[in-house]
Amino acid sequence: MIHDAANDPVMSGSSSFGAVHTRPDILQETLREQQTLRTPVALFSEEYDAKSVRDRFTHLIPLSKPNPGEQYGFEVNLDACTGCKACVAACHSLNGLDDDESWRDMGLLIGTRIQPYQQTVTTACHHCAEPACADGCPVLAYDKDPITGIVRHLDDQCIGCSYCILKCPYDVPKFNLKRGIVRKCDMCQSRLADGEAPACVQACPNEAIKIKVVKLDEVPDRGQIIAGAFESSYTRPTTTYLSAKPIPDHAKPADAGALRLDHAHLPLTVMLVLTQMSAGTFLINALAAWLGAVDLFEAGIVSLVALVLGLAGISLSILHLGQPLKAWRAFMGWRKSWLSREIIAFGLFAKLGMLPLAAWWWGDFGLLRWAITLAAFGGVMAVFTSVMVYVDTRRPFWSMKLTFGKFFGTMLLLGTAVPGVAWAWLHVPAAQVAIPVALVLRWLVSLFEMREIKLAQAEESSPWHLSARILTEKLPHLLKTRRIMLAIVGIVLPTIIITQFHVPVIFTLSVAITLASQLIERYYFFTAAAGNKMPGN
Repeated sequence: MIHDAANDPVMSGSSSFGAVHTRPDILQETLREQQTLRTPVALFSEEYDAKSVRDRFTHLIPLSKPNPGEQYGFEVNLDACTGCKACVAACHSLNGLDDDESWRDMGLLIGTRIQPYQQTVTTACHHCAEPACADGCPVLAYDKDPITGIVRHLDDQCIGCSYCILKCPYDVPKFNLKRGIVRKCDMCQSRLADGEAPACVQACPNEAIKIKVVKLDEVPDRGQIIAGAFESSYTRPTTTYLSAKPIPDHAKPADAGALRLDHAHLPLTVMLVLTQMSAGTFLINALAAWLGAVDLFEAGIVSLVALVLGLAGISLSILHLGQPLKAWRAFMGWRKSWLSREIIAFGLFAKLGMLPLAAWWWGDFGLLRWAITLAAFGGVMAVFTSVMVYVDTRRPFWSMKLTFGKFFGTMLLLGTAVPGVAWAWLHVPAAQVAIPVALVLRWLVSLFEMREIKLAQAEESSPWHLSARILTEKLPHLLKTRRIMLAIVGIVLPTIIITQFHVPVIFTLSVAITLASQLIERYYFFTAAAGNKMPGN
């Protein structure tokens, strides 16, 4: 458009040189106008208070509380989701999350070269009908609202054990290192209670996310909520994914073959090995006492070693907690949490482990045998609860077969080796039995593990094929180290022992190598666990 200077109320070109004449009061008018201007923030605040902004989202949230037998749940329209991550950014900003913290994630489903397919997937907490995080928490730091069904994390009760992270098959709870606790999505419950839409709902430019009321008896208890997700029968997630184009059967998460190392949990690595060694030592010591292979002094010495090992392992476990001073509360969830039951069992085991020392001091060998037996029984029960802590997470690498074999194999292996060392130094004839038994067990435990790894790596249909790949491709140095240790313990040391060359020293070295090998195994027990999660996070 061509500007007409002659008709401009501000400017006119009356001079041949194009002189411009300015109204004398223009500056004053401008200053007065600036004093009365409303800033965008003020205008938005005024409009928000008038609820016109809220009304824009009322069709995306329920306007009334759920009836009995109902709860809130996310509904995601996959056709409207473009993967822009506006929901991720809004959730992060509104909840004041740390830079490396996220309660909502964006994933991707893909097809094959022959059958191409691509779909972005936004995901957060599914506020399950039967939340595994709440069932596993040892301090009852989770609460499922009886009206809305929202699963809330109670930050002030959390001790930072991270067990809910292991229990959740959708990778929802996130550990906050700075605060030493776990945090998660709560569906912006305070906003919903005030009639406002959650941050993710408001931020999505395509209205791909909604909050719906779902009937609990209609929440699926089988299948998957979306391709690549965990079996719904475990927690019954309430999130619904909709699409006019059905997701093809061949669709899979974009990162389905990604090899990632899980957290090592080093205090737990050491704790599990030491407590299992302690329980096994009590067990073998009790067997020797009942068979008459040891006397009062020898049985008492081995019991003392077993107790020290057990107490050391139990004490180290506290270092795993983000809030160790709150560890005393860990028994509260005993009705449904295997972690609480494990903590109670090890507390009982520690007390029973002190009975042999009292009987030893009393000087009654008959009483000592019963005390050692009780301690051994407590140790076996405690190791069983350790097995169930990990089996209950439903991770394939932590199946009952593998975990039971590993934990009880360690218990018997090291439980035989420790008394064998003590008896060798004390010149007890029972050492001549314990030493070869420990060596044979060393081979059997290792051969069982190597066989399982080889089978899982070869069969893509194996539930823990991904874990086997992590072991062989990401952690081959650890497997090689364990094989070298196996060769030393299984071939070199027996040869030296047969020749009677410093048997106590050599067998002590053998046990030290075996202990190191079991610590390595327990390290990749955690790092190769390949935890379940939503597709493509």
